[in-house]
Amino acid sequence: MALSKEVLQTIAYASEHGYDKLNRFPAKQTREMMKLAPKNENPTPVAQVINTVIEQHDIPVRIYIPEGTGPFPVISYFHGGGFVLMSLDTHDEICRQLCANTGSVVMSVDYKLAPEHPYPAGPESCVVATRWMIKNAWRYNGISERMAVAGDSAGGYMALYVAQKLTADGVKLKAQFAAYPVTDHYTADHPSWDKNRKGYVLTAQLMQWFWDIFLPDPAKFEEASILRTSDFSNLPPAFIMTANYDPLRDEGKAYAKKLKSAAIKTLYKNYQNTHGFLGMGTMGQDALQMACAFLRKHLNG
Repeated sequence: MALSKEVLQTIAYASEHGYDKLNRFPAKQTREMMKLAPKNENPTPVAQVINTVIEQHDIPVRIYIPEGTGPFPVISYFHGGGFVLMSLDTHDEICRQLCANTGSVVMSVDYKLAPEHPYPAGPESCVVATRWMIKNAWRYNGISERMAVAGDSAGGYMALYVAQKLTADGVKLKAQFAAYPVTDHYTADHPSWDKNRKGYVLTAQLMQWFWDIFLPDPAKFEEASILRTSDFSNLPPAFIMTANYDPLRDEGKAYAKKLKSAAIKTLYKNYQNTHGFLGMGTMGQDALQMACAFLRKHLNG
């Protein structure tokens, strides 16, 4: 299936600004390059935005509170960026839309990034932040018993990782959502890594660079690959999205399949004529609204 004109324009823009070659530069420099992306001039309005820090662990978070009287469900959101890049600012609009369209308090987590903080610091900081919100949701008119986790790409990994860890500890989440998540180390050699090796912004070479920075210790490849987890039982209902022209496509699909095999209520959708997309353009907005509908249903069900 051919890529849409909108997607081709996105690829051209990324190539022009070097976003498909970020692995050629030190991580700190790539972050500065990402800051040059155009700003959103019309952010979705919400009732309140609060920036704070989970001080004991030095984890900045941004909390979005919806209009209305509440109390509200709660979503922990984790941004993408290959475990190395991006921030609260890059995903501000996604979190605003999640907040407004689900009627939920949304906590966006500025989790620990590699290479300064290699595995497991990043995912463990996501667990810590989510546990903190469970204890403190009432401060933001939220209900901790009605909580979901969500994220895109590396942030999808974080969301699924948190769901696994909290479920193992007896915490009942209402839902989990992941857009084109990382779920397996590249040594697994899923077919989409070869089929979509280059030409779609996130190249296989770039994703391998992300993994090598995030996880330099080969002894931990198995442990860090959430797809290889043996027990998928009792996890919350899931919505997994993938993109057809994405190296991560097949590992996301495989994760959805394992959830279904464990009798977890799972919705899976592969977007045919695109690469990474959540919130971007017509297709990205459609995907984000589908995610909002899924989360709203399970958070209020």
